[in-house]
Amino acid sequence: MDQRQPEAPAHQPPAEQVAPIAPAKNKRKILALWLLIGPTALIVGSLILFAIVNAILASTTPVSGEMFGGQSIIRSILNVILFLVGIVSVITWMPGIIAGIILLATQKKS
Repeated sequence: MDQRQPEAPAHQPPAEQVAPIAPAKNKRKILALWLLIGPTALIVGSLILFAIVNAILASTTPVSGEMFGGQSIIRSILNVILFLVGIVSVITWMPGIIAGIILLATQKKS
């Protein structure tokens, strides 16, 4: 007679390495905080980066006799990118604040 041992599954993680699943309440709170803080942080970050980029690149441009010298292409591209980030953050700011407040206010009490 053929007596074989049953084969173990291909992959079975040890019990001590399995992380517990976070409850939905914590995920909801984290999402609400991201919606409240994210757009504001983007606005502040884009303004700070705009100031840094223009300060660095303005000091590296050659001085010319013209009142408004030519702007480098790198400076123009970075200004457009920072402008677009600012637009996205301003557009998402109010809906993010509203959705974040709603998510925080409607949590189920358990």
